[in-house]
Amino acid sequence: MKRVGIVINRNKASAAELVLKLRSWLEKRDIAVLDTETRPLEEVLQDAALVICLGGDGTLLSVAGRLKEAAIPILGVNLGSLGFLTEVKQEEVFEELNSFFFGQSQIEERLMLSCTAWSEKAKEERRFMALNDIVVSREGLSRILKMEVNAGGEKLTSFAGDGLIVATPTGSTAYSFSAGGAVVHPKLEALIITPICPHASALRSMVLSADERISIRLQNTLGHGRALLTADGQENLEIDDSYSIEITRSGTRLRLVKSSRRSYFSTLRENFKFPV
Repeated sequence: MKRVGIVINRNKASAAELVLKLRSWLEKRDIAVLDTETRPLEEVLQDAALVICLGGDGTLLSVAGRLKEAAIPILGVNLGSLGFLTEVKQEEVFEELNSFFFGQSQIEERLMLSCTAWSEKAKEERRFMALNDIVVSREGLSRILKMEVNAGGEKLTSFAGDGLIVATPTGSTAYSFSAGGAVVHPKLEALIITPICPHASALRSMVLSADERISIRLQNTLGHGRALLTADGQENLEIDDSYSIEITRSGTRLRLVKSSRRSYFSTLRENFKFPV
């Protein structure tokens, strides 16, 4: 028997009703269902043939960082305005499920990031995985950050500003875009490095090969300046200049079930209101 996991954003009013309809539809087809209303996420993901995310892009991102080594296809169903990741509307979900189980869906693999934060002082290591971006930013009212950025084992730049974003092509339409980064097609293998409000006016967003190893270190905080490292806006860690941050492509890739009704470019036009 196949098994489907359903991840539910409880803040969406229509989620509770839709999950009941999905459960009924799936069980009539001899498909077992586990959902996050009744089970922990780890159990919902275990051995699932498909994961359905009911909510928005944030709901799907919360799952992406927990996939570890599992390459489970994810169908994102948007219960609000159209998302870049959750591009299926709730009235379309059963049509898309039919396509998936008949082997007719397009499944697109997306590059993900792996991040290691190591503190020499605390002898502490934390690991993160992200689909959109890893962000190092100043925390609250702390001073402007000074940081050194290396790429491929070579110093790229040192600068002062509000922080730095390392994004995937999937994440290029999120925070990186707001900070002045380019939109990069998700089928490209690339990393986008975007400074946040740098004092150096010549410093701009850069697109690098996905095979580059990016390292970041805060400079001269002297115990006064602290920063926040954030993965996809879901997990965070307070850091200081004792931490070394290393970001590479992840060995895990997200498998996204694409909408049969809209393309990446039509989603771009709809979200960014491009003139046509």
